[in-house]
Amino acid sequence: MNTSASPHSKPAVSQTGPTGAFMVELLITNGSPFKDHWAYFVRSHNDPDIGVKIHATGNVRIGFEFEIKRSENLQTTDDIPSTRVPLQWVDEMYFDESPMLNNGKYKVDNSPVCRFEESVYKIEAPGKSLNTVSDGSKPRRKVIQRDCQTWIVESAEQLRHDNIFSEEVVAYLHAIKQ
Repeated sequence: MNTSASPHSKPAVSQTGPTGAFMVELLITNGSPFKDHWAYFVRSHNDPDIGVKIHATGNVRIGFEFEIKRSENLQTTDDIPSTRVPLQWVDEMYFDESPMLNNGKYKVDNSPVCRFEESVYKIEAPGKSLNTVSDGSKPRRKVIQRDCQTWIVESAEQLRHDNIFSEEVVAYLHAIKQ
């Protein structure tokens, strides 16, 4: 790992990884005029555009929920990402490709089926963090808004704690969070 690189620099990731390893990417979907939406994408070995999308879906008004889209095709999905950032090749021991990809059939799920998914699942998806007018009778409190980007950063820290992600990936995600 190159520790002299700026945290704003994308992680240095080779085009090909170790035998059996899975490429984990950050998907960024333009959210203008709001923050961009972030998700992980674990590429299948057969097609770089088909894989597993893992994210916190929802918004700060209603809250978020943990969601996994199995056998997601990035070329035909309704929410094609504006940017794909390769984060790291991750050892195959953290994955189970057949259940991860639901045997090649698209499925929306919220239950982890491999060690990588179990690691990110340890981080709870953000709840509702935007006060509404109907909340007016409650005492005002400082609200720390947690969203899909917060969840990605926190889950990356968990992946680092579980020795799955490098410190370089965690630093990069912290640096680019909006």
